[in-house]
Amino acid sequence: MGTVNEARQECIQNMSHPSFSSYLKMLSSLLKHKGVWLQQESQDLAHLCQIYGRQLNLSHADRKILLMAAYCKNLGALYISDYLLEHEFRDHRHMMTALSPWFVESVRIAQESDLPEVATILAQYHLRKVPKYKLARIFQVLNTWVACQQERGWRHPMSERETRLILQQRARLRWSDPLIVRHFVHFFDQSGELFRRPQFVEEAIISSASQAIT
Repeated sequence: MGTVNEARQECIQNMSHPSFSSYLKMLSSLLKHKGVWLQQESQDLAHLCQIYGRQLNLSHADRKILLMAAYCKNLGALYISDYLLEHEFRDHRHMMTALSPWFVESVRIAQESDLPEVATILAQYHLRKVPKYKLARIFQVLNTWVACQQERGWRHPMSERETRLILQQRARLRWSDPLIVRHFVHFFDQSGELFRRPQFVEEAIISSASQAIT
């Protein structure tokens, strides 16, 4: 009898606590509603975070933090007008000023969701300086790689060659960690096919990401 009750209780708990993949699908759906490119960017970044995280032998907990950061970084865009997301900016300063609520709201969402490490990453990765937090340094490089090749309302996507030059320039200017940039570029040269967007449906992308950290 006790076993039956325990099984029933476990069933109730499973029903009241959706799976991690369901949670990712919900975040993905929110981003898609705002803009398909936001959804694709977060999916691609999450995919890259898992691949490179394993290459660095990061712990399960650290890879999960990077995965959540990949989705949370774009949630702040929900608070930005569609006009701004499609607006052409004069320069980097103009863009950062106009989109500052995006960064602020993404950090707030992470903080209010009891994800302090994710919030720290989101507060540091978009600045033109090497982040203090180790995972933010990694995330900054990976985000630059994905974001530069992502088509946005205000610019066309860059090529892999152009993106590599951007990363190397950031390393020279000490906007990104030179050691991580060098290691990432080398790893890309060896395993570039793994980094490119998987040619399968959204559910498979999310399933692959969630399985990687469970």
